[in-house]
Amino acid sequence: MKHNLSYLFTFTLTVALFSCGKQSSVDSSEKKSFSFEITDSLQVDYLGEMMLLDYDPKAEKYLLATNSYYEYLEVDEQGKILNHNSFSEDGINAVGQALGLGYFNGDVTVFNPPKGYYRFQDSTKVGEVNIPYPHQVFMMYPKLGMFESGDKIYYPKPWPESLDVNLQEGEFYQALLHLPIIEAQDKASGDTLGALRLPESSPLLEDEVNGFPIPVYSMDGDKLLLSMWFEPTIYVYNKVGDKFEYEQTVSVDIPDWVPTTSVPLDQAEQFFAENQKKVPGNLTNILVTEEYYLAIYNRGLTEAQKTALGSPTDGGLSRRRMNPNFAAVFDKNFNQLASNVPIPIASNFPMVVNADGELVVSKIAGLSETEDDGIVLYKLKLTKK
Repeated sequence: MKHNLSYLFTFTLTVALFSCGKQSSVDSSEKKSFSFEITDSLQVDYLGEMMLLDYDPKAEKYLLATNSYYEYLEVDEQGKILNHNSFSEDGINAVGQALGLGYFNGDVTVFNPPKGYYRFQDSTKVGEVNIPYPHQVFMMYPKLGMFESGDKIYYPKPWPESLDVNLQEGEFYQALLHLPIIEAQDKASGDTLGALRLPESSPLLEDEVNGFPIPVYSMDGDKLLLSMWFEPTIYVYNKVGDKFEYEQTVSVDIPDWVPTTSVPLDQAEQFFAENQKKVPGNLTNILVTEEYYLAIYNRGLTEAQKTALGSPTDGGLSRRRMNPNFAAVFDKNFNQLASNVPIPIASNFPMVVNADGELVVSKIAGLSETEDDGIVLYKLKLTKK
């Protein structure tokens, strides 16, 4: 099961694309005023590939996992392994589908449909959050997105089983995008409510096929910043009671961004064929530091660039090298200060910000000029020139 889902995740992230909206401008004098400097590195004594997924600021520990999310490590600020575990597909605490992995209140938490969210401490299951209605999931979540506030727990809402899935009909995509993006669940009763939806002004709600929603969001106090992955846009919400009220849409100015191609509702079957010709840009994370918001992204590859690469023969390393990670920098009033700030070429995603305000990334061994005996995490400091 896990191998098929891993393939489906890769396929979904390649073809589940969104159209991009109007972009704001950036003062050209500010475009190159920021840079990331490697200030430190951690070496983890583990021979194998894992990527950094999350960070727990209270315990100051990092969570790393394999691509399938079934095996993971927890390490401290010195790179010492605190815990090493693999989920079991059998037994009473079986994890049949690991479709999201991250920290929730310091516990390693895995999205395990059709049950819900399982929580682990030191490899032992200590609790779960059940989703109390039949649901269906067709992809892995690149960021877990679970948090709590008051008497509610919040998480990306899975598709209800009642939703008629038909990839050949435009009405399916419209229904999908009109669903709540984030759901709240009462911790005592288990009752759920839709806590956040896309604003009616979003171009994703227009009468076109724009693909699957892949929500990635971050909290800054009572403010929630949402990316839908395949458009250079940040939706800003404020928490009011148990729900989030839409505040504004922030367009991210990204030179050389490769947009997706939307299609009319009655031509839904053409959507994937059109967008597989290129590699559209991805806005993969929104990170919060004391002074700035960082929009992390890949710009994408044009049809000509993808054609020039040819069929992958190196596990996708050439494509990663041509389509690296960048950051756009915003102040806390959402004024864009810089775009296309390069992140070291060997950096994987996701990325996290630690308690010292440093951007921490895991190294892709195949893209590095040096060989290391173990996993390496880089600490990066954002500096203004």
